[in-house]
Amino acid sequence: MFVHEQHPDADESLLFLHGGNVAGWMWHDLAASLPDRHSLIPDLPGFGASNAEAWTTVAEVADSAAAVIRARAHDGRAHLVGLSLGAVVGTVLVARHPDLVSSAMLTGAPLRGVGTMTRVLGHAQTRLWGSRAYWRVMAHAFRLPDDSVDTLVETGLGLDRASARRMLTQVYDGVPAADLEGLRRTRTPILMLAGEREPKAVHRALPEVTSRAPKAVARTVPRMRHAWSAEDPELFRRVLQHWLAMREPAPELRKGLS
Repeated sequence: MFVHEQHPDADESLLFLHGGNVAGWMWHDLAASLPDRHSLIPDLPGFGASNAEAWTTVAEVADSAAAVIRARAHDGRAHLVGLSLGAVVGTVLVARHPDLVSSAMLTGAPLRGVGTMTRVLGHAQTRLWGSRAYWRVMAHAFRLPDDSVDTLVETGLGLDRASARRMLTQVYDGVPAADLEGLRRTRTPILMLAGEREPKAVHRALPEVTSRAPKAVARTVPRMRHAWSAEDPELFRRVLQHWLAMREPAPELRKGLS
């Protein structure tokens, strides 16, 4: 996998895992704002600069991300940050390789899969992936800043479509329980998040982690939608910095879904 690196001389390492239909570029500005952290930002298989590498399974991609930590993170350990697809991969990475993960902040992970309507609409949209107009509409839906729109368009047009469809099917099906059972053996601090305005499927999935991992907690992010790292990047940065410093949820987060 292609890996973008920032602040290599900083102390602790962070591994950022991007959402579906984008690439590691979604994290570049956030990583730049954290000069005291060594950041590793891969493009997952089928996406961005890794689009020539085929997506296989969530578990195998999690293993590949773990190999990045072993090879490039300071002391062979990293804090994980993941959104959407990245949160799904990150959850499985913690379950399979807990010794490599110092902590994890994961948001928007539909670990139980999605409903029929979401599945049908999602697969239908794949027919539009070759359209620039489609990706511009998606940029608006994600509330991306203007300077990220062209990047999303080019990333979308460059997707390995076979890989992306395999990924989409796996995420829509949900993560097999067997791939999560390793969470019972980990003592890794995990913060599972869902935006208040996210689909219910994301909120319903939070217990998949908190019921297994002894040091996992779940919180709701008030007013936020799925891609809240773009919707309110300053809030995302504050929540992450608080978690990294204290290993506890930021006070502006909320228990439960109102």
